[in-house]
Amino acid sequence: MAKSTVTSKTAKAVEKGKKSTSKTASKTTSKTKSKTAAAVASGRTTRTSSSRTSSGTSRTTSRTVVRPASRTSGTVSKSFEREIEQSNRELTALLSPSQEETEYYQKIEEENQKKAQRPDFKKIAVIAGAVLAVIILILLLVRGCSSSGKDSLKARNNTIKVAKMYISKDQLESAKELLEKLLIENPDDEEVQKLFDEVIEALKNQEKTPDTVIINNGGSNGSVPYDININTDELTNALDMMSRELNAANEKNAKNQEAINRLLESQRQDEMERKSQAKAQEEQKKQEEAKRKAAEEELAKQNKKNAEKINKINELINQANQNLNSGKTSDALKKYEDAVKLLPIEQGEPKFSASKYSEIASNLYDASERETNPSSKETLIKEAVSYAQKAIEKDPNDAKAHFILAMNAEKNKDGATAEKELELAARNDPTNYLYYYYLGKRQQLNKKYSQARTSYNTSIKLNNKFDSSYYNLGLTCMSLSLNKEALSAFRSAHTVNPQHAKSYLAEARLLNKTFDDKNGAVTAYEKVISLEPDNISALRECGSVYAALGKYSNAEEKFRKAIAKLGSTEDPMTYYNLSTVLYNQNKFDDAYKNAKIAYDTMNSSGSKLDNKAKAAIVYNYALCNEAKNQKLDAIPLYKEVLALDSNHSKALTNLGIMYMEMDPPDVDAALGFLTKAHQIDKNSFEINNNLGSAYLQKKEYQKSIDYYLQALKINSKDNQVRTNLAKAQTEAGQFENAKQTYIEVIQQKPDNYDAYIDLAKVCIALKDTVSAEGYLNALKNKKPEYRTSEVKYLLDTVRQ
Repeated sequence: MAKSTVTSKTAKAVEKGKKSTSKTASKTTSKTKSKTAAAVASGRTTRTSSSRTSSGTSRTTSRTVVRPASRTSGTVSKSFEREIEQSNRELTALLSPSQEETEYYQKIEEENQKKAQRPDFKKIAVIAGAVLAVIILILLLVRGCSSSGKDSLKARNNTIKVAKMYISKDQLESAKELLEKLLIENPDDEEVQKLFDEVIEALKNQEKTPDTVIINNGGSNGSVPYDININTDELTNALDMMSRELNAANEKNAKNQEAINRLLESQRQDEMERKSQAKAQEEQKKQEEAKRKAAEEELAKQNKKNAEKINKINELINQANQNLNSGKTSDALKKYEDAVKLLPIEQGEPKFSASKYSEIASNLYDASERETNPSSKETLIKEAVSYAQKAIEKDPNDAKAHFILAMNAEKNKDGATAEKELELAARNDPTNYLYYYYLGKRQQLNKKYSQARTSYNTSIKLNNKFDSSYYNLGLTCMSLSLNKEALSAFRSAHTVNPQHAKSYLAEARLLNKTFDDKNGAVTAYEKVISLEPDNISALRECGSVYAALGKYSNAEEKFRKAIAKLGSTEDPMTYYNLSTVLYNQNKFDDAYKNAKIAYDTMNSSGSKLDNKAKAAIVYNYALCNEAKNQKLDAIPLYKEVLALDSNHSKALTNLGIMYMEMDPPDVDAALGFLTKAHQIDKNSFEINNNLGSAYLQKKEYQKSIDYYLQALKINSKDNQVRTNLAKAQTEAGQFENAKQTYIEVIQQKPDNYDAYIDLAKVCIALKDTVSAEGYLNALKNKKPEYRTSEVKYLLDTVRQ
């Protein structure tokens, strides 16, 4: 009997334990948040991390932000309406007839005078004119915001429109003032002049004939009726239209600002490279000049007549050069013609004549580079090419002449001719490193990367202090997938020139994307930013790398700086990235604000985001809504993500979790989302874990076990999933497996006190009362006050 009693109580305890386990399992659907923001373009954050709550469903996260456009037209219109209403009140007060005026009009009627004296409306005109003048002033200020010719024309037309309105209301002086302003701006405007003449004529007539004001409001009892109505609808409509135009112009400017910022960055970098190349060309020119003088001195020694002629030619060329530098192009060309008329000389021909032609060609080409007047520039280039061709006629091997023809071909976008002429220049002067550098650039543009690499290397051998050769060699090596050589070339460029920001930027991108050296990339990005604080691309990209390193505060700093430099430009991805790093710092309110900006502007006409980028933005916004406990807003946003990207597994996963968390849970709907997510990504820890939790709620225990086991294969250290697996095994009656799983849970986390109780219940189910008592006593030793009544009941049970 005793044994039977014990067995019976044990059975009850086990049954109670099963119910407790089942209840616990239903409550502890595991929650795992993995925060992943998809980077959709260069400089956009990508991050993956996971954090788990005390229960155990897995959740996936990514996010985005944008800034709403400001609107002004409504505010302006209401302001004018208030002005006009105030004016009407003043007019009404002013025109209310006094007792004397009433008696006066009665007297007039009694005397049967047909023509009434006109009351003095001077004050009325002053007040109305003042109100309308304020409106016109604001109109002119609004129109002043636009500097384009089109906007000026609209301002003129609207001013004429207002002037005509004044004329129709007999406000001739106000109309005259407006038209006078237009005539000051453009005295030849015939339409305005004609209208102005009409106003002047009307004013003259007004002086001759007093106006009569008809005041009739159907009044009685001796009072003088009146009806004054200032209709401002036309003016208000004109104002609203102008405000809308201004807003549209502002929006367009904001959209163009991003392109302007990129252009400015490129121009800053190109200007540095241009200066480097100009300095190199100047040095090379000095070397060539020295060689030329040495050759001419040698010729002069051989023949006295040669010496005199050479000196005379050089004197004329020098005079021409002085004229060129003074902007006297015609005089310079005449001097050059006089110089070449003295050719040829008695010795050293045809090379001497060729050298003089190419020297003149070079001088003219350099002058064309400095010239800003298009017509003069074209003349100089044409003459330079002509002299270069004459030089080649004299000496086909004249390197400088070929180089000038190559540069002219580059300007004309004739890549094939440019490459051919540069090859001839380099072949005929193999010591000129600049010829090889420019040849390499042309070959690179023509996608002849192997030849370009050879040309750059030759340029470096001739001059190992020229940073541009190293930089372009790096770019060429990247095209050839020679990434280590490219990295070495970039580093050589900024070793030669520590101010070479482009090479630091190229190094940073290569380290980040190709070598996955985030720390090295950050160092290089920071160097770029120190050299170019306004380089928005570097700020964005540096922020993204910091985010990938988990250094969210550093990333936040970079993204905020980038946004500050954008001004009014709408850049959804930068706001998105800022939101993601704020989210990861648990700054949910600020994350939400920036996420909303990204969401609101992602479809603006200036945005060129693809659907995947938009999906990342919407997903991030959904996460931020969840973080603010706005779950009813999050669900349609997750569905919007799926409309943009039907294979977005993270959105599917989070929808599955949200449906499981409903009261009551909609497990079938949750399984629909999670099953589709699993089809997309079978190796996702979060998806497998959530499927295990969903099937555990649905009491399909074997399926739950299978998904939990798969999740543990992916992440064997997750003890919460292991705990849920043990519960599913218990519910499935797999007590031996459950016992072993609970033991692993306790081994990994000895302070998981619930696991001791659940393990004891499993041992009771296996009729292993000794082990059950041992685990319960172990719990009492570790945490005497933990679930004391339940522990006592179980101990009493196993000891019977």
